[in-house]
Amino acid sequence: MAGTAAVFTRLKEFLPAGVITFCTDDPYCSSFTNDGPLADDGWRLFPQVVVGFRDDSGNLEKIAFLVRHRFIAATSYMDTSNAQLFLRIYIIPWDLPGSRGELRTRDDAVLKPGCKYLRQLFLKIRREHSLWEGSLASSSSPVYFLSNEPDNRTLLDIYNSLPSPSAPPIQEDIPGLRSRLYDYQRRSVATMVARETNPGSIEHPLYVPIQGIDGKLFYMQPATMEILSELPRVSAVPGGILCEELGTGKTIMILSLILATLDQLAAPEEGIYEERHPLTPLALKLFDTSAVISERAKLAGRRKTKADPDRHFPSLVEIMLHKCRVSPEGLPLRDPEIQERLEQQRLWKAIRANVPFYLHSQPAPEGAVGRRARTHVSNGPKVMFLTSATLIIVPDNLRRQWANEILKHCTDILRVLLVDDKRELPDAPVLATDFDIILMSHSRFSHESKKRNVESLYSWKVCECKPKPNALVRRCKCSRRKDVSPLLQIRWKRLVVDEGHNTAEKQTDYAIFTKLLSVERRWIVTGTPTTNLLGLNFGSGNELLYPEEDGGEKAPAEQRIWPAEEREDMRKLGNMLADFLLMMPFAYDSKTFKTLVADPLFRATGPYPGDIDVLVQVMSTVMVRHRIEDVESEVRLALLDNQIALLDMDPMAVKTYNIMQAIIAVNAVDSEREHQDYLFHPRNTSHLQELVSNISHTMFWHVSDGDHEERLSNAQSALKHLETGKRKGLPGDLELIKQAIIHIQAAKEDPVWVSIQSQYHVFYRIQKMHPLVYDAWCTFTECARKASPVALLPPHVLVQIRQAVVERPLSSIAKIAEIGQSFNELEKAYRDVARFHEQRKTKSSRDRHAASESKKMPSEVAKRASAKEKMEEMQREMEAALARFTSKFNGEDGDSPSPVNQDDPSQHMVASSLLRLSPLAGVRIRNSLSTKLDYILNEVLTYGTEEKFLIFSQSPSVLSFVAEALDLFKIKHLSFSGQHSREERQSMITTFETSELYRVLLLELKHGARGLNLVSASRVIFCEPVWKADVESQAIKRVHRIGQTRPVVHVTTLAIRSTFEEVMVTRSKALRENKQEVAKAATDDRTVRDFLAHPTFLPVPTEEGRVNFDRPLFDIPPPPSPVSRPTAAAPPHVQPVAEKPRSSGSAYVEIPSEPPRKKQKRVAFVD
Repeated sequence: MAGTAAVFTRLKEFLPAGVITFCTDDPYCSSFTNDGPLADDGWRLFPQVVVGFRDDSGNLEKIAFLVRHRFIAATSYMDTSNAQLFLRIYIIPWDLPGSRGELRTRDDAVLKPGCKYLRQLFLKIRREHSLWEGSLASSSSPVYFLSNEPDNRTLLDIYNSLPSPSAPPIQEDIPGLRSRLYDYQRRSVATMVARETNPGSIEHPLYVPIQGIDGKLFYMQPATMEILSELPRVSAVPGGILCEELGTGKTIMILSLILATLDQLAAPEEGIYEERHPLTPLALKLFDTSAVISERAKLAGRRKTKADPDRHFPSLVEIMLHKCRVSPEGLPLRDPEIQERLEQQRLWKAIRANVPFYLHSQPAPEGAVGRRARTHVSNGPKVMFLTSATLIIVPDNLRRQWANEILKHCTDILRVLLVDDKRELPDAPVLATDFDIILMSHSRFSHESKKRNVESLYSWKVCECKPKPNALVRRCKCSRRKDVSPLLQIRWKRLVVDEGHNTAEKQTDYAIFTKLLSVERRWIVTGTPTTNLLGLNFGSGNELLYPEEDGGEKAPAEQRIWPAEEREDMRKLGNMLADFLLMMPFAYDSKTFKTLVADPLFRATGPYPGDIDVLVQVMSTVMVRHRIEDVESEVRLALLDNQIALLDMDPMAVKTYNIMQAIIAVNAVDSEREHQDYLFHPRNTSHLQELVSNISHTMFWHVSDGDHEERLSNAQSALKHLETGKRKGLPGDLELIKQAIIHIQAAKEDPVWVSIQSQYHVFYRIQKMHPLVYDAWCTFTECARKASPVALLPPHVLVQIRQAVVERPLSSIAKIAEIGQSFNELEKAYRDVARFHEQRKTKSSRDRHAASESKKMPSEVAKRASAKEKMEEMQREMEAALARFTSKFNGEDGDSPSPVNQDDPSQHMVASSLLRLSPLAGVRIRNSLSTKLDYILNEVLTYGTEEKFLIFSQSPSVLSFVAEALDLFKIKHLSFSGQHSREERQSMITTFETSELYRVLLLELKHGARGLNLVSASRVIFCEPVWKADVESQAIKRVHRIGQTRPVVHVTTLAIRSTFEEVMVTRSKALRENKQEVAKAATDDRTVRDFLAHPTFLPVPTEEGRVNFDRPLFDIPPPPSPVSRPTAAAPPHVQPVAEKPRSSGSAYVEIPSEPPRKKQKRVAFVD
């Protein structure tokens, strides 16, 4: 620019921001007299040098700096009557026409302070029109250029308030989709289709609009304070993050997207220094178009090539064969009749063999630009096959579920390759041509990531296969490379990653491989993109997971400071955008997201105006998500009944719990709560977590290992140290240690409690068992048996007793006692062998294996054998259930009973009248030593015949206790944990969903909380509180989703009263309701940690309020009635079924007698 004066002549090209006023003691200051030169707006030019004007705030000096360095322009007016100086502030855009780029290339010594002063000045500029006219403000409420009202939205608030998709919903039916979509699903699909097919460019999301006093808009980047008059645009991402609320049908949305764009072929990847055109083998060989000639030249390189003697003018058939492959959209090539006609004319094989591709020249070395990049020596181009297929990567345990969803929602128009974990992938031309969906597990995809030597693909030859005589085209069979995955030889139309939050880790082989893939459209599918983005628990009735605060409470006056915990969420989000979705400008420079989006949010004083708006714009650009109210206006999920069941522990469990409280108390006194020995010292995080885990187990059931004499001695020493002053304690420590000693002694001197600690089982109270039988089967010492007021037996012993009596119902008391003695002798022999091997401490691998086997009790060895039998039984049931499911799905009648029920001999024996004559026929099972287990059993036995259950726990041992109990009461169940292979877990899900035999699914929380569709269940029980809200929400959404047919989903969290579990539940609820940050672990929360650090002993609870559990050991049917009762007429749609005795572990299904429906087409899978 010519100079400062030239700037002031162009005020109309600037943004009139507003006015800043100054009070002055000298209204006749020479620097601001009203007799200087006038600017275009009629006010005086701001002086180049301010002299004689006193300004204690320093703002005038900053304005002068900004004017001098052309960040702003200013004009002045002095109101001498009121001693007020008015300064109009005009913002100069950095893209000012005619500035020759000077405003964009300022020196850092000018740029840094200039941006700092702008940031401060924008919060002081006022926008009242009276001030702009040079009069005092007429309103007592100032209006500022940038609002200084605090923006206290959290990341979760932003996520839940993103605007719903606005694209008009797809109106016509999608070919190949058999299910009907809701309107909100149609809008989401339409939005995804629009983003894929019309990406173009979008408004740059890093700039927010700022408005002048005259309504003119400029655009500001808050992190850099760059101001532009024209909003820049960037390339749109042809994909994004599908993050609809959990349970709203994300899978069917993706399938609808695939079907809606089924025949669209991926376009060649854009190149910087070359054009890339789609080819086919026929086109490369015969065509002489300019595009083909340019592609043929890439194969020649610098060598001179001779004309192909077989080249001739292409025939109409050859032209059409090329056209059908490079532009397949809209052609009826999927019609079986068309395919048959092409087969008759011997053209179908030629069409399939004429696989489209393009040539991708070897990129220049890093750092090579310009002429050097264009002229670098190459090894030739690589062949990239074009496809219309979608590559879908899913968690290992969801592969079979995705296959079932495809079968459920789609017709046989889809060609699906279900990739086996052990088989090799087909060659790239086959993958690109013969399938519409390639469905792979995460682990199988990670296995492919090891083969990524892309450099070996570059060659001067496209194909070395010898042509067949009289064949129009021969399919290439030489594309396979040992060190290159076929996935890297294809230009994929679409890549979909289910539960794609794992794409946030960019250093893994998985993430590196996804970036190497050539993909036109990329989608992440997840209900929780990051840990703290949970959603609003759609379908929970009127109680949302995070309810709004009462309207009477005022928002805090201070700006919220973003906590460090949310920085991890921002890091993950940035990695998704930059490294997976390749969103511009973040893909160009991965640090851009951190510096321009994330870091400004974590300023020490809180976000600057516009910082949060930038994040909102970025998230809105890539995320497809409906607001909860928009979804619930169309569809309402089952009401979510979420309850906390506060229970008291059993007296035996209370003794174990109090011993652990005593350990904490003694440790606090001995360490004086300061030294590294203190459990709550920062360096003892792992030990503290282990202790909390043991306490949590105790509240379900846990045996106390360790030397109780040593614990008592340590407590007595701590008491002595306090009394002698050797240890400094708190005022209540003396009484605390005395209580600890009392509780340790009480447990140690209880022979029943001591005997229980030797066996890792939950014992049950037994009634009406003959004393001789009890003495023979019980492993307690004689002292313990006499001291126990009731008979106590573990579940595996009860199962053995029942089996012995069922097999020999007329056995005498002496015979049953004899069997019990032999069983205990066998267990004792196993324990002796185990001790012997432990004493030897052999180093031989064979002996180590024998020792590990010998440590197993007979019951545990039986568990291993029964586990194998259960897998075989489950496989049979799954096959039968799948057959029934397929039959019903195709409209065929027939529902044969389960082979397991037919072949189970124990059910026939129990029903025998001989069992009533057994001396143990009246034995009853009462409450166990675990109140949580009693609650679970009561719920399952009460509702299990009508509803299915999911039971979650963080601990495999807790689930094993539940499994033992379910086996005892013959309730069919499955266990889903990391101990099973992927194939077994997939089979379990299919079996549980399709079979009426299995009523309960036990899930380890870390393996079963995400992704599974388990809508056949409607009741969920958490064995202990879940601190992480995202994990809890994900677990609940396994059943609380679209497809749930029950009107209410019941969720119960079990917690023990007056323990840290109750504190954790209360604290977690309060944090969520107040929208406060939740610590990563419960022990990191101050309230929970303080409760743990101050141990309290529980009194012996009363029986009041406890579940009264009373069940027979034997299922003895009632004697037949001599008088036959008339049978009511069956409804017309139900066939009469013979009455069967209902036990707690079985259910009977009414068989419809309606005429079979017409058989529907099914999707064909290729394994």
